[in-house]
Amino acid sequence: MAQLTDRMIRAAKLDANLYEEVERDRGAMGQAATVVVLASLAAGVGALGSVGLSGMIKAAIGALMLWVFWAFLTYFIGTKLLPQPQTHADMG
Repeated sequence: MAQLTDRMIRAAKLDANLYEEVERDRGAMGQAATVVVLASLAAGVGALGSVGLSGMIKAAIGALMLWVFWAFLTYFIGTKLLPQPQTHADMG
């Protein structure tokens, strides 16, 4: 858990070394999924006051779906539309 917290703080600080580290760490996918789910739940909690419990659930699911969309769009643009000669990426 300490490693996840450390990585979250370093990501918030935009530590460039972290991104290289995570790219090499094939076990980081679970940590990344945890952060995405936590952020989606936070979006749901943030919506609770204005849309009620069912709206909270919808907001959390919607945030997760939007993350999937933006992640795919970013991957597509970076690898298909604007790749550099050194670009090597996969969905993982």
